[in-house]
Amino acid sequence: MSPVVRPDTKTLFHIDTQWFEENGRDLRAELHAALCDDCRALYPTPNDARLVDRVDPQTGEVTRVDALWECLAEHCGQQADFITPTMPLTRAIFRALLANGNNPMSPEALYQRIRKSNPAGILRVLMGAHIEYGIVPFQAP
Repeated sequence: MSPVVRPDTKTLFHIDTQWFEENGRDLRAELHAALCDDCRALYPTPNDARLVDRVDPQTGEVTRVDALWECLAEHCGQQADFITPTMPLTRAIFRALLANGNNPMSPEALYQRIRKSNPAGILRVLMGAHIEYGIVPFQAP
């Protein structure tokens, strides 16, 4: 049995895509809703997207990814208004993870990206009684 570790501000979190299915939520609709106007013009409905190649800039590894995730990570997530000061904290965290290609991030890294609350406050939200947007601690396979 592995030891139980209490999450802290360095614990990594990610979006558990299975959570949406298990909770009757539509991940594709959430992804589509986060698109900027330019990308939404390319993909007018959540089901319009296809698989595209993503090249890891550090390793050169090519993987097939959903075009909505790619647009969010490579275009929309880089726009100044993708995360706004008036956006609810949980939505800002969700969008930060989208912009990061759902690569795990710690509350410290999330704070650096969204500049809302503080790392300890972000951790409290992520470890609250209700899971929001499927954001859970990352467990390496």
